[in-house]
Amino acid sequence: MRILMVTNTYAPARNGVAVWAALSVRELRRRGHDVDVLTYAHDRRPSNEPGVIELPAWAGLDRDFRVAPVVSGLPEQVRERSYDIVHAHHPILLGSAGVALGRAWGAKVAFTCHSVYSDYLDEYYWGVGRFLKPALARRTGAFANRCDVTFAPSTRVADWLRGCGVVRRIEAVEPPADTERIHCVRRQAARSALGLGGRPVVFYVGRIADEKRVGALVAEFAGVLDTVPDALLVLGGGGRRERSIARDVATRGIGASVRALGPVDSETLSQWYSAADVCASASRSETGPLSVVEAMACGCPSVALRAPGFEDRIVDGECGLLVEDRPGAIGEGLARVLLDPALRAHLSAGASRRSSLYTPESGTDRLEAVYRELLDC
Repeated sequence: MRILMVTNTYAPARNGVAVWAALSVRELRRRGHDVDVLTYAHDRRPSNEPGVIELPAWAGLDRDFRVAPVVSGLPEQVRERSYDIVHAHHPILLGSAGVALGRAWGAKVAFTCHSVYSDYLDEYYWGVGRFLKPALARRTGAFANRCDVTFAPSTRVADWLRGCGVVRRIEAVEPPADTERIHCVRRQAARSALGLGGRPVVFYVGRIADEKRVGALVAEFAGVLDTVPDALLVLGGGGRRERSIARDVATRGIGASVRALGPVDSETLSQWYSAADVCASASRSETGPLSVVEAMACGCPSVALRAPGFEDRIVDGECGLLVEDRPGAIGEGLARVLLDPALRAHLSAGASRRSSLYTPESGTDRLEAVYRELLDC
């Protein structure tokens, strides 16, 4: 198959969409498919990377997200080629161009709806987001109805899409862990390399951004220190809220108990996943949280809110803990894991077992099967 992946963000960007898209491209190419990527230029991407077609753009609010006001002047290698499948990863910007190109070529068009986009309005628009939600829902619904299939990474996304008026085909797809990029390291070796000794470690990895509610996680961890005073919270990732989180940590007087890594490479990330006692998130807006499945691949359980996205991946009491969305609940869950070695060992073993559901092979099997069904129609 000749496939064009269309995404506003792509490797080397370090976010869920970029990682998932790059993993899909790699695995599809290994199976012999001819896959190109249409994306925005990135200053850390090698020039003339084979199979990657770039458009110029500006840096957005996030260092790894690029935007452009219009899509014009598509490169010759796009306009002169045609594809069997065009797979868009956003309903705006390049996604719109991808659908238009696909229809012009007579290709089948797929769309992965990576998020419940209205959640971001709650975090970024200071109370006016509720007025924008109906328009955003109409926009997303109309976009999905122009596609032959929409992939949903969680039951919550699928339900939201139906509420947006999507009447075309919706298929569930699990976001896999890249077990070549993230690999399990022997726990004691990882802890020794990181200089942790026997210190209990809570690990967060993701954007340091409003919708991830890292500030709420810091507040919950501050409560953990009352019962586990030697615990360490490690924050992996970068984003626009790094400075405000650093100020919050300093204000709380817990600087010795919180370590900010900034963006981390794959090897370092593998070490932290393997060394940590538990991963944590306070986010309410996850739909296909890659950090959870990456942690599972390294035998690390997670504590997160009982919410769609996490509910689809964490079996409570088996490979992690799901807690209610109330003040103190995440902290209580973290303290349970840190203070109970038997529970931690049980959850770790469960996480390792469940990780077999989220391999690159299983995720690509699903994509490939749906692509073939579309072409056989």
